[in-house]
Amino acid sequence: MSEIGAAVVEADEFGKVESSGIEPIPAGARHGRPRELGFLWAGAFLNYASLFTASLLTTYYGLGVWDGLAATALGTVAAALVLGLLSNTGPRSGEPQIVFTRRIFGLRGSYLGAALTLFLAIGWFAVDCVIAAQAGAQLFGGANRLLTFGLVLVIAAVSVVVAVYGHQTIKVLETYGAIVFAVLSVLLFAFLAPQFHWSQGPSAGGADYPGAFVLGFMTCFALVASWYPFASDYSRYLPASSSTGAVTWWPLVGVALPMLLLGLFGLLLPTIDAKLAAGQGVLAVISAHAPAWISIPFFLFVVVGEIWANYLDVYTAGLVTLAMGIRLRRWQTALGCGLLGTALAAYAVLVSDFHLAYEDFLILTYLWAPAWAAVVLLSFFVFEGRARPLPALLAWLAGTAASLLFVNYDNLFSNLVSKPSFFNDRLIQGLHGADLSGLVSIAIAALVYWGARRLRRE
Repeated sequence: MSEIGAAVVEADEFGKVESSGIEPIPAGARHGRPRELGFLWAGAFLNYASLFTASLLTTYYGLGVWDGLAATALGTVAAALVLGLLSNTGPRSGEPQIVFTRRIFGLRGSYLGAALTLFLAIGWFAVDCVIAAQAGAQLFGGANRLLTFGLVLVIAAVSVVVAVYGHQTIKVLETYGAIVFAVLSVLLFAFLAPQFHWSQGPSAGGADYPGAFVLGFMTCFALVASWYPFASDYSRYLPASSSTGAVTWWPLVGVALPMLLLGLFGLLLPTIDAKLAAGQGVLAVISAHAPAWISIPFFLFVVVGEIWANYLDVYTAGLVTLAMGIRLRRWQTALGCGLLGTALAAYAVLVSDFHLAYEDFLILTYLWAPAWAAVVLLSFFVFEGRARPLPALLAWLAGTAASLLFVNYDNLFSNLVSKPSFFNDRLIQGLHGADLSGLVSIAIAALVYWGARRLRRE
């Protein structure tokens, strides 16, 4: 059966290759309850990427443990609320997220969002492969770039092979894999707890402190925001009668709980050995300060967990490719995503510092995704889906353009030996390094779109 425009959708079952493409899921094939979204998103965030993201706040940004946790919590909850709201478009339409936006941005306008979403999927594939490879390298004695690169190739190949399976297989593996990873994380946390410096305060002070806090907030916000164009891909199987509140609430809970718990872990790990964390990352801290009986299973599940995360990346890449009119089979899109993602992962491992490459990726995400989400949510909840593609596109582009004024480019290009001056250096210096671009993009996009629709008395 063709993946494109099939009239009959086969059952969405564990262990079977999903036949659904971008066509709406018919009422007879809908199943599940909103709470299942909580487990799915918990599975997506119960991995090392969440821990690693929070660790940046104490390792590099100058925040302490508890103010770092506050920044993590605020950024995560704010972004997860938007993710939950976006998830409601799935039960209502039965369509993947990017396909749904055709009724907002128009067919051609949706191609821009599709292309950017494809970049996100490929970028996350690269990030997950590097994280898994770094964890695997710890099993062989430490951080070696060539070894890590070799493991990237192996992990990418495994991810591509298994990614042809669909929604239900992903949901089952994410749920049970997340439980095992959570248990291992709790055991490791309990063992390392006496070594943590629980009361470590911020190293950033004075006027620089608010900038560091905002940067921490936006980093965690961007981690969740990078999933915005994926939201309804995993809620479209729910019945159309699903409660709006439940569909919003469960993704929020599923994202926030693991981010808070793993975030605290990530904030505390650098307090054991700050130099080792800054030089080799917190995986090296675990390897040096935890016994093999717990660190080895933990590293193994970091590897496996990131491969599970790659299911989501490649699955959405396939849907987005179809939405762009590129008629490829699922295995072909999986292979393409894998090849491009592997190339980016190779750059992050062999050429760049991974933590800097990761920060750059998150910054690029919230240049456009928050403004896009603001327009989609206003169209869906306020203007009831009545299409006006031109105002929608203009608002999205206006929000994205405005965000460029508030980007901390010095931080974005901090890996350059000779850094150029940027047009907004004085503004960023006045903000003491705070990167407000994501918040500005939401505000401007919402104001422009609201104003344009109201002027037309809609």
